[in-house]
Amino acid sequence: MALMQAPGGPSPGQTCALILIFTVLLQALCVAVTYVYFTNELKQFAETDCQRLMSGQQRGSGLPP
Repeated sequence: MALMQAPGGPSPGQTCALILIFTVLLQALCVAVTYVYFTNELKQFAETDCQRLMSGQQRGSGLPP
């Protein structure tokens, strides 16, 4: 069974499938970018927190750095 395109353009089913595929790919891209961003932020936070602990400063102690 071959897919035949109507002379007026793609069928509504093909259009719906293309929109669905585009939406899923766009969502996957957004998730990937968000994951990379927050992974980097968490890594930076861990490094500064570790440096703060190594220097003897405690969060919320009320003492100036």
